[in-house]
Amino acid sequence: MNFKDRIIRATGKKTPFRMIVADMTATMNEIGKQHNAKGFALKLLAENTIASLFLSSGLKYAGTVTFTTSFAGEITKITSDSTPMGLVRAMIPQDELMTVGANEPAIVPQNISVIKLNERGKRVHESIIEAPSISMGQNLATYLLQSEQVRSAVGIEAQFNKEDPSKLDYAAGFYIEAFPDLEEKDINLLEVIVQNLPKFHELLKPEGFDLDELLDQLRGPYDLDIVRELDPKAYCPCSKERTLATLASLKTEDLKDLRKDGKDLEVTCDFCRKKYTITMQDLDDLIKERK
Repeated sequence: MNFKDRIIRATGKKTPFRMIVADMTATMNEIGKQHNAKGFALKLLAENTIASLFLSSGLKYAGTVTFTTSFAGEITKITSDSTPMGLVRAMIPQDELMTVGANEPAIVPQNISVIKLNERGKRVHESIIEAPSISMGQNLATYLLQSEQVRSAVGIEAQFNKEDPSKLDYAAGFYIEAFPDLEEKDINLLEVIVQNLPKFHELLKPEGFDLDELLDQLRGPYDLDIVRELDPKAYCPCSKERTLATLASLKTEDLKDLRKDGKDLEVTCDFCRKKYTITMQDLDDLIKERK
């Protein structure tokens, strides 16, 4: 039996709906390690990323979905980027992660922001709704209904290890989207299936999360066509060149301020925590380009 991270996309053979299940445990443990995220913060990071992943699966182009949940409290936001090919990255402001540690933060959900970029990086969609819950599954379903008029059922859950809160036992989820011509009797049956699903922790085996069992439980009496199976991957497109391009957008006066100390700058990517050294020569070159 295969317990590696997977994303499985399927459609009903004779019934108009689509279904996605995902196990992101190892991927999110890798991202959590990059950030030194622990406990409840690591759980939130994983659940927000799975929500982004489900949204990006519906893109008809090689673009990116940015899913941001904003809070009032000790954590102010979680941002996750994902692509239709299962590439993901995520972040919580580092100072907030360090303050919270492995403790459960005091937070109140504020809003959900969704930005979709096409393959050229052009913004093609942006929407903000009020976040009804701390549950990412409920937040995603609400966003889909309010902003895209899509009826869905979403379950997303991550559980951190009680003995080692820097690791997740599992990070998994399911997504069912009703196509416009899905009959009411089928919608009602799918609702019953979702309500009677086993708890996610019951699908955790010694080898890992049993994604095949989740899919079998969700399919109920319906035959499925497996459209695609993907291996998710933590990926960040940052580079020194991109960092310099960002600095190039600053005003000349701001660039000159950065070089006043005469010391090289160390810039850290918010998403993958990779560090880049920006030398005084790099800054001089940027300034010279303005002349």
